[in-house]
Amino acid sequence: MHADGWTGVFWDMDEFPLPPGLDVNQFVKNVKLAISSEGFRGPEVDFFAYTSSDSFNYRDNEFFTLFKVEDKRSGFYRLLHGMLNWLYKRQQYGGTKSLLFIAKAMPGEDNDTMISFLNQLFDRGHCILTVVPDGCSPENFDYPEPTLAWYWSDLCSGNKSIELPDPTFSDDDSGSSSPETDGADQGVERARETDVAHSRN
Repeated sequence: MHADGWTGVFWDMDEFPLPPGLDVNQFVKNVKLAISSEGFRGPEVDFFAYTSSDSFNYRDNEFFTLFKVEDKRSGFYRLLHGMLNWLYKRQQYGGTKSLLFIAKAMPGEDNDTMISFLNQLFDRGHCILTVVPDGCSPENFDYPEPTLAWYWSDLCSGNKSIELPDPTFSDDDSGSSSPETDGADQGVERARETDVAHSRN
């Protein structure tokens, strides 16, 4: 797999905390190493982290942004909205966009929303990269089959992805003039509404 466009990393820090002894700077380096070794060698990697913790302190920079969220559900939808917003801002640069989704599924309707959302991005030619807890077998992924997936400890160490059966990459073009922003269904609208409500608090 090779992709020459930008990569966005969307990380739920509450669900996937850093392993002991690993700091954010090294984590960023290891993630870049892991994805570049799989052929994702675009110009830059943007990191977006979401946490409800008040103890995490990391200085934002041009390529790393930290968001404080109130709870799991609002953070979940804010993360999905962040993915859509990132695609909109990066569409001007061309190339295949790759999104690394580091979050766990929500139960019920929220999980359906996530599956629909990720499927729409995949169908429009974006690469969907995911992370699963250590020991989770590929057939038990709680979201659509990704382009690539890592076990959390392997990603944190900069190691290779999981060997998936017959990975595919869709280059389907829906004919829309702005594929990155199409497909904003009810789930994405809910993400926007949640983000707006959070910003007013």
